[in-house]
Amino acid sequence: MYSAIKVNGKKLYEYARKGEQVKIVPRKIEIYNIYLEKFDLQNKEIVFTVQCSKGSYIRTLCENVAEKLGTIGCMKELKRVQVGNFNIEQAVTIDELKNNKNSKEFISKHFISFEQLLSDKQEIILDNKHLDLFLNGVKLTKNIQDDIYRIRNENGDFIGTGEAKNGMLKRDVIL
Repeated sequence: MYSAIKVNGKKLYEYARKGEQVKIVPRKIEIYNIYLEKFDLQNKEIVFTVQCSKGSYIRTLCENVAEKLGTIGCMKELKRVQVGNFNIEQAVTIDELKNNKNSKEFISKHFISFEQLLSDKQEIILDNKHLDLFLNGVKLTKNIQDDIYRIRNENGDFIGTGEAKNGMLKRDVIL
């Protein structure tokens, strides 16, 4: 109930804060792995690591684990250590960033470009005519799967991204 999922145009936490109940439709998520790190019976504490799909609510998982153990429970602490290909070991602190904001070496070591972020996406090269149409917001007919694509011009320059839906490619993010 304390998530930002919308029901009837309103976020669930808005209902929860007012004490209102709404019907929540269950969503499919995947728990890829769950590792028991610590089981402290004396302090009544369990520590576990989870690898899961987006849309997973770890607070709810904690409640479910407690229920399966025949007790009640709540989440004391949450530490997100990975999102997609980004791992916490790659992270920098705000202070590190402040102290190195003018260092090209630091920036190139710790930051990636928008294009690098999308390196796993397929690319589409548009000729000048189609690129002009695309940049002006015209949807292009393409026989491609629904997805995000990297868009390049005829010279191979990265232009931005396009989103394909139902065989139509539309402008998404342009650099």
